[in-house]
Amino acid sequence: NIKKEDEAPKMCGVKHTNWESDEPIKKASQLVATSEQQSYYDNFRHIKLVIVVDHSMVTKYNNDLNAIRTRVYEMLNTVNEIYIYLHIRVALVGIEFWSNRDLITVTSSAENTLYSFGDWRASDLLSRKRHDNAQLFTAIDISNSTIGIAHVSSMCQATRSVGVIEDYSPIVRAVAVTMVHEMGHNLGMYHDGNNCNCGADSCIMYPYISDPPPMYFSNCSWNYYQNFLTNYKPDCTRIRPSKTDIVSPPVCGNDILEQGEECDCGSPANCRYPCCDAASCKLHSWVECEFGQCCDQCKFKPAGTECRGIRNDCDLPEYCTGQSAECPTDVFHRDGKPCLNNYGYCYNGTCPIMEYQCYDFFGPNAVVGQDACFEKNKEGKGDFYCRKENDVPIPCAQEDVRCGRLFCETDPNMCRYPYGDEGMVDPGTKCEDKKVCINGKCIDVNTAY
Repeated sequence: NIKKEDEAPKMCGVKHTNWESDEPIKKASQLVATSEQQSYYDNFRHIKLVIVVDHSMVTKYNNDLNAIRTRVYEMLNTVNEIYIYLHIRVALVGIEFWSNRDLITVTSSAENTLYSFGDWRASDLLSRKRHDNAQLFTAIDISNSTIGIAHVSSMCQATRSVGVIEDYSPIVRAVAVTMVHEMGHNLGMYHDGNNCNCGADSCIMYPYISDPPPMYFSNCSWNYYQNFLTNYKPDCTRIRPSKTDIVSPPVCGNDILEQGEECDCGSPANCRYPCCDAASCKLHSWVECEFGQCCDQCKFKPAGTECRGIRNDCDLPEYCTGQSAECPTDVFHRDGKPCLNNYGYCYNGTCPIMEYQCYDFFGPNAVVGQDACFEKNKEGKGDFYCRKENDVPIPCAQEDVRCGRLFCETDPNMCRYPYGDEGMVDPGTKCEDKKVCINGKCIDVNTAY
């Protein structure tokens, strides 16, 4: 048994005060997906986790950091064993030990410790290590039989994507399930009520831990989680970690790409990725590519296969070479080529015309303004000019007035114009027959290009 018979039931400390904040979600880190990270299992969410071990827990294990690491790694295996059913992978990207002293005040008040830990994460830890969620492990006996606490609906938020967990049992699975529970709160889940069901006597989000520890989320938890994804859009979980960021030992078959692995698509029975040998976590010997517009079923697409179609009159198609997974560089028709039935001339792969620019600013009923509107560009002050030199507006010469501020009409004889630098006529726009706007001047198209 994981608790004494006379001991109060172990419980989660989440109350209404830990529920959703009205503050907008703040991304913990600005991550950009690389081609490696756009993987075959992008339907999974990926939580990049940091575990912080406080001084009391270091002391409890006689400063044996390797023993604590082993315990954390075993916990992580249980965490992933459970979260796979929600299509979530948890990757350990850091362990921090407070060997000499705690960096916050850790007390038996679970709530105070939670808020202090969140503030420290936002001000200190995030600047040192990119991650999505942090959990603080402590050996301090948290009051009122509480063994864990976390904010609800807080994943990806800088101060609130945290939890505090008491290392209350020698049984790894028991403490691991507590971490699963608290991270469940971070993912929008509330405690299970009597109407919730997971097909077992007790479910993960029940407020009291059972013996043996539960291993499944309930139907209520699933619905809470889906609502969280819809309403909070925790984008930090969309990008899986680089294998060089993961600090736990590689485990082939856990569906997480780790050091020493070329691929990891889960167990051989569950693997759905044809390029990967699930038993060895190596790519098959015949694999030519994994990703790319010119890659299909781990092989290069045949030469001549179109990989980027024509987007407009000024664009050209691109074709696979048969030797690479990447589509060749985007190429266009030459600048100055007539486009859109001679309404414009090509410029950097587009066909800029004033009609489209008016649509963009004022909607589909907008038309290009009359000549009298463009005469205002001769003023050379306020919003009306052709260009700026040393931040000084330069008035348009008569022949250049259609290369300054853009004018449109949504009602007859009413000149409208967009503000700011974006409201100038786009470079390359046709200003007269065989002439285009370049640097605020209407010049011959052959001279321009």
